[in-house]
Amino acid sequence: MLKITAEALQGMLAHCQREYPNEACGYLAGMDDTATHAYVVENDHHSPTSYYMNSAGQVVAQQDMRNRALKPVAIYHSHVATEAYPSRRDIENALTIQELYDGLHVLVSLKNRDNPKVRAFKIHDGFPQEVAVEETQR
Repeated sequence: MLKITAEALQGMLAHCQREYPNEACGYLAGMDDTATHAYVVENDHHSPTSYYMNSAGQVVAQQDMRNRALKPVAIYHSHVATEAYPSRRDIENALTIQELYDGLHVLVSLKNRDNPKVRAFKIHDGFPQEVAVEETQR
């Protein structure tokens, strides 16, 4: 299960809405299985159909996480016209980085911008397995 604070959830959703019509991307960080911070990372693709996390932005986010004694809980990105489910490209990207990052992938669907959908997946060996997402006060 992924627990996410209201503040981190709102930060991630606001970022995804700001980047529309392009995909947004970033990190959720916190302790254990609870995300308490959303880290915005620029999408170098500036595309409505793909994302590539800016390397310098990743370094800045990771340094701030270390300074706060946080760890990455998930990588997130948005889908602007499709459901919150990993695309073939998302699965291939997860396979590519699996040795460096084998954590959760959160997808935000903006198919209905007034009612965004958030889902989390563990993608291992090319197979996405959904993980429950729970908003928490902590």
